[in-house]
Amino acid sequence: MVAKTSFDVEKLIYLKKAQRNSLNEVVFVTGLARAGTTALFNALYNTGSFGSLTYADMPFLLMPNLVKLFYNVPPSAFVERAHQDGLLINNKSPEAFDEFFWKVFLNNTYIQKDKLVPHLVDDAIIEEYKKYILLVAYSCKKDGYLSKNNNNILRMGSLLKALPNAKFIVLYREPLSHAWSLLNQHRNFSKLQQQDPFAVDYFNYLGHHEFGLNHKPFVFNAEQSLNGDVNDINYWLQNWYNYYTFLLANYNDRLHLVAFEDLCDEPVIVTDYLNKHIELKTPLVITEKHAPKAMPVIEYSADFYSKCTDIYSTLNSKRTYNIG
Repeated sequence: MVAKTSFDVEKLIYLKKAQRNSLNEVVFVTGLARAGTTALFNALYNTGSFGSLTYADMPFLLMPNLVKLFYNVPPSAFVERAHQDGLLINNKSPEAFDEFFWKVFLNNTYIQKDKLVPHLVDDAIIEEYKKYILLVAYSCKKDGYLSKNNNNILRMGSLLKALPNAKFIVLYREPLSHAWSLLNQHRNFSKLQQQDPFAVDYFNYLGHHEFGLNHKPFVFNAEQSLNGDVNDINYWLQNWYNYYTFLLANYNDRLHLVAFEDLCDEPVIVTDYLNKHIELKTPLVITEKHAPKAMPVIEYSADFYSKCTDIYSTLNSKRTYNIG
């Protein structure tokens, strides 16, 4: 209730001003965590074409303009983020904070005791979301809005319908290396959260349940189950399979699929493709190739991995850019 009230105050003061400038471009970056979404999100943000929520908006995430009246601090020094993956952040860095809007307006109904579930969003809430992204863009003095949110697969149908001109970039990754990265981060964040209990509250507040002590898997239908040990690579392979099987079952040709491997190995091809489809004041440029950390030898279910690679091949076949 307090959060909605703060949003009402934000709208009362700033919405009419924000509505004088229509959004030129709205872009959503999504995919299962550890697919390269943050790297691409940061590169898009750094073009200067978009407004987005940043760490400086915390914890007042529904009042992006009001917060700047009393908390507009200069940029802090860059530090490596908690993932320990080489990505540097400061208090002006963008982050996946718009999930807080959905938590508030959907009253956490899609976040259940042991899972996250898909949902439709009614028109009234969608209209509030449109106002919200307009206010975020206005707070940044931009005419574009950029979101990175791995949970958006849960409401993708509603977003596609409500925002017919928005662009959706969905990243995916070779399943075994992806599952290993998820398992590695689960161990990393579980250790971090054991040392600092506030970290669990922080990620719950933001609606981030990808890994760690507060992990909740995506469960897309009543028949689906995620059994097994979260410290087993096969659990995370099953997570991968469920996510991208659901994506393909609900595939829409407005989704721009990008392989993590292509972003690492052929960044110029990927950025040339995205520049053709997204209106940017400054073109997106990523030229440096990236070599992920080598995965150790690990035992896994060959039969289940085979099912995952079939899905991976189908995803590759739906790319609309050409690799070599």
